Amino acid sequence: MRVLAFILAFALAACATAAPINTPLGGLRADVSGRAPVGDDLIVLALSGGGARAASFHLGVLQALRDTPGRDGRPLSEHIAMITSVSGGSVLAAYYAQHGDAGLDDFDAAYLARDWRVRGPGSPFGIAGAVRGGMNGPAQLADWLDENVYRGARMGDLGAGPRVVLNATDIYNSTPFAFTQFFFDGICSDVRQVRVADAVAASMAVPVAFRPVLIESYAPRCEGPPAWTARVLADRNAGENARQAARAFQNYRGDTRAAQRFVHLSDGGVADNLGLLSLQVMRAGDDAPSPLTAREALQARRVLFLVVNAEYVRPRTFQQEGADTIGAYEMMYSPLDVATDVAKRASLDAWRAALPAYEAALRDWRCGQPVNMRSADWRCEDIHLSMDVITFHDMTPEEYDALYDAPTLVSLPRETVDALVRAGRGVVGRNAALAALRPESR
Repeated sequence: MRVLAFILAFALAACATAAPINTPLGGLRADVSGRAPVGDDLIVLALSGGGARAASFHLGVLQALRDTPGRDGRPLSEHIAMITSVSGGSVLAAYYAQHGDAGLDDFDAAYLARDWRVRGPGSPFGIAGAVRGGMNGPAQLADWLDENVYRGARMGDLGAGPRVVLNATDIYNSTPFAFTQFFFDGICSDVRQVRVADAVAASMAVPVAFRPVLIESYAPRCEGPPAWTARVLADRNAGENARQAARAFQNYRGDTRAAQRFVHLSDGGVADNLGLLSLQVMRAGDDAPSPLTAREALQARRVLFLVVNAEYVRPRTFQQEGADTIGAYEMMYSPLDVATDVAKRASLDAWRAALPAYEAALRDWRCGQPVNMRSADWRCEDIHLSMDVITFHDMTPEEYDALYDAPTLVSLPRETVDALVRAGRGVVGRNAALAALRPESR
């Protein structure tokens, strides 16, 4: 009977076809919107991946920001201009964008409290699905999220919370792919028509565990690749991530031998588990002041880029036990962990290093705006960018010892979720960069 089930599952998987989640661009071109941030202190959050582990920790951070007043007396959560996110961070970011601050009280029941089980290697359906690119397909990921979390919402329905950049990875071009109109322009598609659940599913489609999410390029509806791609490729000093993204956009438009009609999207953490690479691409390819909007760049005096990294630390048995050999299991995973960790640090360092140039570009852009856009006390040169990183190491020693190796599963035990949320709230209260935005710092 077990063999028969396996054969049936294999046959069904082999016959399955993937449907693109997007539609052609038509009519008014517009991006995913968000509520306007308040004040001249703005926050850009980057929420890492890491399943329910990350979502729980990030929830505590956002709740603490909501409960902490800024220098103007308004909650710090209302100063958030944008959230860029990956995987588990995207589950929360999208829900927050859909429901606003009230959603921070509902997210637990909507997602974290649910015992969401997915197919594993012990399931014949999982093994059969793996042959098609992932043990779990749309029914186990996107459709589950749509039914239980986002309730049919489209990207264009977001706006109660900050605008969000949900990040996935184009596994053909080895580039980030974000659910913003800038990236969807590359495939002549309308990001607002995509189901939120499909965007989040793409962001969290861990290879092998989940099948890649499929989007289609409608290149014949547009004239040639976006103009920025030729400019970036001609600039020998442009960053390599931006140059590779430009090549990807040309592939999407059929301007190369690749003629890439379909784009397969996997977990955003494959390219960058912190969601910063897409900001680098938008910064290089889009008009100033991207990735900030014109409204945000005009009102800001201080912009804090706050990266919240719920990194997973896999126990290293060979090191902890002082062994002089390393087992096959650890030899398989340890180099992958090292590559992921190094890539995250490189992404952080690249964005931090680029901030002075971005700050100068924002000053130039602001000072080039018409005089009638300026208030009497507004100075175009008065803008400053800074960056800080929150990690599990910012927990108390007791919290870190209890939680550092919490697994990156789609569901976690109640007590682990609660402890992660408490820890996330605690790190906000101890963070010096956020303390500088509170009333007592005036």
